[in-house]
Amino acid sequence: MKKKATYEYILKGNKSPVKCLWMVHRSYTGNLAYHKECEIHFIKKGKGYYFIENRKYPFSHNNLIVIRSEEIHRSIPSNPPINIEKGSIYFPPSFIKNSKIKEIIDGCPHIIRLDEREATLIEVIFRSISEEIKKQEPDWERVVYYQTMVFISLLKRCSNKKSPTIKKNPMIERTISFIEENFTKDMTLSNIAKASFISTSHLSHLFKRETGLSIKQYILQRRIMEAKKILSEDYEEKVSVIAQKVGFSDFQLFNRAFKKITGFTPAGYRKISGRT
Repeated sequence: MKKKATYEYILKGNKSPVKCLWMVHRSYTGNLAYHKECEIHFIKKGKGYYFIENRKYPFSHNNLIVIRSEEIHRSIPSNPPINIEKGSIYFPPSFIKNSKIKEIIDGCPHIIRLDEREATLIEVIFRSISEEIKKQEPDWERVVYYQTMVFISLLKRCSNKKSPTIKKNPMIERTISFIEENFTKDMTLSNIAKASFISTSHLSHLFKRETGLSIKQYILQRRIMEAKKILSEDYEEKVSVIAQKVGFSDFQLFNRAFKKITGFTPAGYRKISGRT
């Protein structure tokens, strides 16, 4: 079943053909994210996990993490959390509409292990793109574009290698599929466990281990994601109606949850989304 889309326009208002950042930060537990842009992270130092769609992927140094357009994902830190040094590049839909680029990205595994030579080449490219975007010297957009195309070529070469085997968890995949189809309805742990043919206690343990979230937290964040999509695309619908559409029977609870997760009130998010 096709997911209802929740889009966050990461690159909105950006003159660059892509967005690229180089950063060092403490690993953290991210909220569920879901957007039109494709994002790829190069991990220079550190380790942790990414939950992508319905599976948890471990990553470490010299790994590429590929998250395609419209894939639900979140970061999960190692225990204890450590510093992560990485480069991140984001491709807008207008960039990946090229059939060859889309084919390359769609053909990539979510985790790609690089050897030292490949890692060095990609680090140099990411740092260079990041600097070009930051300094914006003459003709920087063209430089960014061609450097990005070199990265795409390297990505194609690296993705042809054997990727690490990530063990599937059919129980979690089945549970998330059920949630995706029903998250706007009244859901309880009992009926989710029943649909997954598992006890509530066992399901709760497995779900938390794989996603880093409790089932209740996952459903709450998924509903807020859907509310963000509606708020950014329909500025005439009343907020109270949107709350009901995404599964909240209590409007005040919706407001509190939205503010806690996004940092904005629903009305405030609608304004900054640029749709009003």
